[in-house]
Amino acid sequence: MIKYLQIFLLVLLTACSTSRPEIDVACEIDDNYNYILKWDLYPRLDGDVKIYRSINPDFFDTKSAPACICNINDNQVRIPDNGDLHRYYFLLRFDNKFDVVTGPRAERLKYVQNFRDIGGYKGKDNKHIRWGMIYRSGNLDSLDEMSVERLKLMGIRTLIDFRDSEDVQKPSGKLNLENVINLPGSLHYREALRTRIMNNEILKGDATVFMQDLNVALSACGKSAFKSMFNQLLVEDNYPVILSCSYGKDYTGFAVALLLAALGVQKDDIVSDYVLTNSYFDKQTVRSIDIKECNTKSQEALTKILTADPMYLTFVYSRLEKEYGSISNYLEKELGLTTEKRKHLKQILLK
Repeated sequence: MIKYLQIFLLVLLTACSTSRPEIDVACEIDDNYNYILKWDLYPRLDGDVKIYRSINPDFFDTKSAPACICNINDNQVRIPDNGDLHRYYFLLRFDNKFDVVTGPRAERLKYVQNFRDIGGYKGKDNKHIRWGMIYRSGNLDSLDEMSVERLKLMGIRTLIDFRDSEDVQKPSGKLNLENVINLPGSLHYREALRTRIMNNEILKGDATVFMQDLNVALSACGKSAFKSMFNQLLVEDNYPVILSCSYGKDYTGFAVALLLAALGVQKDDIVSDYVLTNSYFDKQTVRSIDIKECNTKSQEALTKILTADPMYLTFVYSRLEKEYGSISNYLEKELGLTTEKRKHLKQILLK
């Protein structure tokens, strides 16, 4: 009996030692364009982590020397900028057993707000959204030469701009975009909102209700734009794609939330991506309203409007789930995203 117990424990320990730990990896770009990689494993694992670098997130030359080797328990490493303008992705190989691919969520582009890659999120069937396929961003109206070159090297083919037609400016021809598509949400709310703020007619509490109602209005009045967006995303030759609006926050934020839901991303991750705008959007650059001309209460309201509050998104989620039974039903009934189309979208974007 003791002998069998010893064999059982040996098998159990062997299985535990070879099972994949939970691995969380993050990648950031600092002000000098160096890559900062951070990781956390549970349970802890001893050994080395080999880090390979590539401009193609779907291919890493693991037969060549890695860009870096360090101890797993260091938990982070800095990969110096090598002087070119490519966007790099990284494969981290832990203890020669467990691989994780990651990339920087954001890209530092001068004069561009809120530009970031939505790759890496876990979708359906434990697959992840492919890096380097879809970016979300504020407007690209004021790109400097370096930013133009960085975007060109990303191979962007399609720009989908959700701004109202009167706000759209033609992007730089130097980007060599194959498709520039304007899909206005058609709410035309900005001028009326500006007037209310300048007249001190909107308070902080009003701002929260306004933003919740804005997302509800987007779900109703923006259906044509979002349906067209999904039709474009079902064409594999359109990738890589940028989804854009004025600040990459409202129209784009809701559009990306719908896309992530269609790919089976968990609600908590969808909300987390939505509020990341607060880290990559500088409210001080908003020039449509001179905040100095507003009283204190209007300034507080404006700050609230320019914030990506999770309540703005969860409110409309609850409304859609109550009305349609689920977000999936809304996607199919109102945006024409059938089961077959969702399957095709996942084939393109999940890996």
